[in-house]
Amino acid sequence: MRHVNLRLLVLATVLAVAALGSTTGPVAAYGRADHPLAQIELSGNCNNVDFPLCFPPASGGVGLGGIWLWIEIDANGTGDVAGAGCGHIRGVGGGADPIRGDITWTGSVGPQGLPFFVTDPNNLYYNVAIPGQPFVLALPQTVGHYAFRPAPGVTIQLEVAP
Repeated sequence: MRHVNLRLLVLATVLAVAALGSTTGPVAAYGRADHPLAQIELSGNCNNVDFPLCFPPASGGVGLGGIWLWIEIDANGTGDVAGAGCGHIRGVGGGADPIRGDITWTGSVGPQGLPFFVTDPNNLYYNVAIPGQPFVLALPQTVGHYAFRPAPGVTIQLEVAP
């Protein structure tokens, strides 16, 4: 009985190592050719009709909905973005649109764009221009997790990873 359990343990270990090896290839290859500096993941939701940021754009807000972005920051001032933005009108409906493409960025001390409600503790920012958008996002350079929750139904989560 003990001999059978040892064989199962060896088999399970071999399979686990093989599975690990087969799944790490693409992850290890991430961005190698373009020398990535950081990955930034951003999730924002504005779903509180009483909060001014969630007011319709005609009233100075961004409207109801959300955004999700993954941004790769490359060493040469370029990068990639993938994600989606969605919006809705209560009682009417809504929809989502993809966000994909190449970005450009500059670094700065102090934000030189929309600071997206999070502050870098070292005051260093990636100022990211996303194609088709009329603004530049100022995103922290310091690795870490950032959160902004000014009201129920309104939240921004941002992760900066190497």
